[in-house]
Amino acid sequence: MDEVLPELRAEVERHETHTSAHREALQRLVLAQRQVRNTPEGYWVAAASPEAAQHAVTGTTRTRDVHSAAVLSDGVSRLVTEYGMATWSDVFATLLSGGPRELIEAVRKVEATDPSGLRWPRYKSGDDATVAYCRW
Repeated sequence: MDEVLPELRAEVERHETHTSAHREALQRLVLAQRQVRNTPEGYWVAAASPEAAQHAVTGTTRTRDVHSAAVLSDGVSRLVTEYGMATWSDVFATLLSGGPRELIEAVRKVEATDPSGLRWPRYKSGDDATVAYCRW
């Protein structure tokens, strides 16, 4: 989305969350996203459309090197990708010691330090946060 709608995203991020200017800018962005999401001109996200899977970013690794795996919504992964308040090693250490609930609590604690989105511009104070974790 950053490459397809950069101006609209920047407009949303210029405003504090929970303000009318933020809501109006976000509404414009959401309407534009609906036009380009899961299209060749836009960007691809996991969806009910089987075609979206053909555009997934994938990789491989040796199975003997893998001892656990996690699937995170962007509301959780932003602890690393957007906020820079943890590393992927930290994420897995938290999952190992406290499970998904502890990881989501860590995200919420960080978000609580910036409720207006001034330090980390975002669409809302706290996005949905989902974690699936398995260890073998």
